[in-house]
Amino acid sequence: MNWIAIYTRSRHECTVARQLQKMGYEVFVPMRRELHQWSDRKHFVNVPLIPSYVFIKIQLNLYYRIYEVSGVVRIIMFNGRIAIIKEEEIEMLRKVENCKKLELVSTEDFKKNDKVEIVNGKFIGLRGSVVNIRDSRKVGIIIEEIGYTIIVDKEDIQLIQKRIEVDRTV
Repeated sequence: MNWIAIYTRSRHECTVARQLQKMGYEVFVPMRRELHQWSDRKHFVNVPLIPSYVFIKIQLNLYYRIYEVSGVVRIIMFNGRIAIIKEEEIEMLRKVENCKKLELVSTEDFKKNDKVEIVNGKFIGLRGSVVNIRDSRKVGIIIEEIGYTIIVDKEDIQLIQKRIEVDRTV
């Protein structure tokens, strides 16, 4: 039996995991606590540490059964083969999941002129363009509505429109 990774539809990790458990498989969805804010309250919720990923322990020759589950998009492949996750890597994810303080690692690679929206903090809802990337955690954004450039954490913004690079060497 090997651990493999499944890519799911957005926000279907727990649903897929429950269905696979009912089928008798050992599954793992690493979670983290995140503070969500609504207009009238704040509340901690559990969200997947790696969005859209479910890990399952399965015999590789039975992988096709995974596609019977609603919400499964594909099995993660590497070099044309099913990517096998080592037991040590699963254990490391379990340890990370149990950490009290966890720095969120952004996979987003912001570039100059990307259109972004601030999703946390005082300036929530404002949109702007990336003008400066200070270090691995801070991004400078020009907010057209107020005419200021502000520095925010990467975790507090989300990408709206990616800058498109045009090859002008033709």
